[in-house]
Amino acid sequence: MTAWYSILHFLVDGVCALAMFGSFLPGGHDHTDILVYNFCAFAMQMPLGLALDMANIRYREKEMEIAFAAAAAGVCCTMAGAFVHPFLLGLGNALFHLGGGLGAIKEDHTRHWEGRGLGVFVAPGAIGLYFGTWIAKQGMWKVAVLGAGVWMAVICIWLAYLHKKQREQDTAQIVGSPAAEDCWNGVVWCAVSCLAVVILRSYLGMAVSFPWNASFGAGLLAVIALAGGKAAGGFCAARFGFWKTSAVSLLLAAFCYLFLAVMPVGLAALFFFNITMPVTLYWMVCMFQSMPGFAFGSLTFGLFCGFLPGYFGILPQAGAGMVGCVASLLSILFLFCGKIYAGKIGKEPVEPGSPGIKHGFRACWQGRRKR
Repeated sequence: MTAWYSILHFLVDGVCALAMFGSFLPGGHDHTDILVYNFCAFAMQMPLGLALDMANIRYREKEMEIAFAAAAAGVCCTMAGAFVHPFLLGLGNALFHLGGGLGAIKEDHTRHWEGRGLGVFVAPGAIGLYFGTWIAKQGMWKVAVLGAGVWMAVICIWLAYLHKKQREQDTAQIVGSPAAEDCWNGVVWCAVSCLAVVILRSYLGMAVSFPWNASFGAGLLAVIALAGGKAAGGFCAARFGFWKTSAVSLLLAAFCYLFLAVMPVGLAALFFFNITMPVTLYWMVCMFQSMPGFAFGSLTFGLFCGFLPGYFGILPQAGAGMVGCVASLLSILFLFCGKIYAGKIGKEPVEPGSPGIKHGFRACWQGRRKR
């Protein structure tokens, strides 16, 4: 079902871009509408995710139905918000991301994908935003929104059928065990490390521009590199280990950012820098195993925090290449600090999805299952 949620993610983000750039932003309320949309779409995911977690804890046997209901409600709100107001549009985006994200997290752990499914779910959103923005600027946003709405309705009906069929077969549960009190400080510091990396990633997207990115084709290659990095990150981490994947990819990104004016190298920088996206998401879900919605929402709150400096015009004076290099190196430092704390509390079970299997933070970083 992750594949279908991924397609929906492409369409939902595409509709949001179509509405923002085709209707709301040309209306003369650019700054207010952008802030309202981003707050609802990203910052609101944390409290909404916590609410979904509480519902899942109370109705554990219906967690997949709750996730699908949130995703479907998000699709409906997104479609309505496209014609009403950025507040409703952003709220729909938040609900869909949480519902679809929880569905992807559940399947990832049930099938022991070790984070592969998370990158696959998140990656298509960037492509949807790019195409939605481009189509809106061609003046065809209403037709495109209605067309996307038809496809989203069809996919939601199909997902409802799949969920009903799977519930009859799948008895796997996400087993949650909150961290012991003596490990709580370590959990907090590990979470702060992940959050810091996400804030840097978001800020870098606002602060760094590529001189060669001035045409549709170049922009498409850039967004494919970005989405490709997100999708590949989960597979690389599961194969080579989270720490090796993060360290190598960020070191390569730091080097490539120094030469971002060269198009192939700049594309490589985008690819390598975004590899850590599923790493931080999977690690957060492992730490907050009883609260995957809160874990997901916390990182999107980091995206909102990274958006704010650029929104208020607080941009670096240094060259874009140097900024990208420094951000990559700082990300390594933050993740290394998180790794140290993870090692100190490695005896706590953090891997949700496999009843009776005890996974520690160290095992989560190494990408291995203890059997």
